Amino acid sequence: MNRFTQISVIAALSALTFGGISHAATGVEMNWPSQIDQTVRTFKGNNLRIVNVDTLNQMSETRTRIDEATPQQLAALQTAVEANKPLAAKLRAENVEMNNIAGAAQAADGGLTIYLR
Repeated sequence: MNRFTQISVIAALSALTFGGISHAATGVEMNWPSQIDQTVRTFKGNNLRIVNVDTLNQMSETRTRIDEATPQQLAALQTAVEANKPLAAKLRAENVEMNNIAGAAQAADGGLTIYLR
């Protein structure tokens, strides 16, 4: 392979890599928080994690999204939790106060993480 071809291949692969990262970040952005309400409403199962927001790294993407959530987004999330009676019961059994729910995320394995303040 000549030098020009090698550089072209490297440049193309680099562009694809960075484009994929950008696309992945956009996909995550689109799924939170707009989709999380429906995810919480329909969540079934025992794979539930409860995490205090203060345990998250200040620079984490999840922490940033939680910190930037609007009052309307938080209210919609809390309403979704209340609408899912089995989930609400599990959270109450763990002494979770609904107004302390600051965020939620669904894991790849279908589990649900609830973030508390």
